[in-house]
Amino acid sequence: MPNVKPDVIVSWPRTCDYPSWREFIWRERERSAKVIVVFTELAGPTDYRDFLRENLPAECYDSDPGGRDWRDVAVNLALDHSTSERVWFTEQDFEVTEAFWPQFTPTAVVPEDGSRLAHPCCLLTERTLIERTSRYFGTPPVDHFWLFGNELGELTPLTPIEGGYRHWQAISEGQMLIGQGERPKFHPDQFHDWLRQSLSADVPLHPEWARRARAELERGAHDALPVRG
Repeated sequence: MPNVKPDVIVSWPRTCDYPSWREFIWRERERSAKVIVVFTELAGPTDYRDFLRENLPAECYDSDPGGRDWRDVAVNLALDHSTSERVWFTEQDFEVTEAFWPQFTPTAVVPEDGSRLAHPCCLLTERTLIERTSRYFGTPPVDHFWLFGNELGELTPLTPIEGGYRHWQAISEGQMLIGQGERPKFHPDQFHDWLRQSLSADVPLHPEWARRARAELERGAHDALPVRG
């Protein structure tokens, strides 16, 4: 098959933003065919969907799980709107360097924690292979994408991508927590690094998102001050 540009598919919690990923997708826009975003539910005080529709080079859709697994519904909705012969499943906490791109060939994957097939932050594959699976991306029997990943692995070798990327992890959870007035729990220093990077991204920032991010960084700086006896 010739070098076919993939459709990019991401699930996007409507109460979160990922400015550094938006910057990435604008910068690398010519590497993909469509960018398909499906908005999902997540607790939080601000719904960013209107803002994101104006500031993403993407087709954006709303998802209604209707009692089914939210990610299974979102991914299948995106696939129904995908038209490329290749699909790139990814997440907004995944970023790459130039060393990544030479490895980006079907079927390439970055497994979660370097070993599990669940929750891949990066998986590029052929549409014909996807259609030979059950197209189930929900949690049972292990976690999101686990069954799909194993079905895919039975059809074709999965090639691990070795380096050239960073996977931040838990940045959606961190945004949800600070939106509820709580503090990030998973590696807060890493989450703060991601906030700083995102605040400096060369894309429009939603004022409420930026205010909340700066407030969390100020709290983190205060926590780091030495305690005087």
